Amino acid sequence: MDWFRDVTDISAGAWTALAAWLAVVAGMAALVYAWRQYQQAREQTAEALQPNVAMFMEPSASDWHLVELVVKNFGRTPAYGIRFEFANPPTVGKYESAYEDRYVEVTPLNLPAEIPYLAPSQEWRMVWDSALDRRELGEAIASRFDGAVTYYDEPKTAGRGKQRKQFRSTAVLDWATLHPVERLELLTTHDLARQEKQKLELLRNLLTYYHYATSESREEVLRVEINRVRAAADELRERYRAEYHHEPADHPVNAPVNAPVLAPANAPVLAPANNVLNDFAFDEAHTTIINGRHRRDLG
Repeated sequence: MDWFRDVTDISAGAWTALAAWLAVVAGMAALVYAWRQYQQAREQTAEALQPNVAMFMEPSASDWHLVELVVKNFGRTPAYGIRFEFANPPTVGKYESAYEDRYVEVTPLNLPAEIPYLAPSQEWRMVWDSALDRRELGEAIASRFDGAVTYYDEPKTAGRGKQRKQFRSTAVLDWATLHPVERLELLTTHDLARQEKQKLELLRNLLTYYHYATSESREEVLRVEINRVRAAADELRERYRAEYHHEPADHPVNAPVNAPVLAPANAPVLAPANNVLNDFAFDEAHTTIINGRHRRDLG
């Protein structure tokens, strides 16, 4: 028990000095802890007040199959100099320049080089593409794009000593995550107006065909055209009856529409302007309107 005897032999002054040093160490530890708590609270406050910009895709509120690309600032302070970063940029089909074989050229989406400013809760959006059209293109167009947006917490000012802070938010834009395009489409005023416009276009094409057909004076050619129109009307009526009323065709059309009916073997055939009748009777492609532009469906 020599060590116990040594401890008991320490004077009261030594004990006082030891207690004072322990108090100093405890005080320093408390100061370090308080400083670290202050720094942590300061970082959390700064993080809560910094801009928070995200990039995502969502269906348009005006037309359900149109998908928009959205960049929104969810933070509590403005964001400056927002730029896009993509390893493979988003793509879209150039439907207005489709070729005769229905091939559609795929081109990068026209994104701005920079969005100068987004206030808190402010968003920037643009129409990307139609889900219906991308379904028709299938594997010919990519569906997943990995990217990011970079932005700053302060504007770029020449000669400013303070260094502005840059932020980066990653995003995955995947068309496969959206709702399937097979859905019940409610007829709105916009849809009804579009249907009426398509009916007027059909009527215009039929009148154009009638104009060219009636300019012919040869009886045998007119008879050929009459039979072709009659056969096309019969075929269309039977097809609609079978598809929409689930009724079997009462009198199937045996004569092909493209072949002359009851016409001499050497009689010339008047070709309708722009193949209007052929498109009307046989071709399943029809005209749709996307963003005010007409095009032929790919299906």
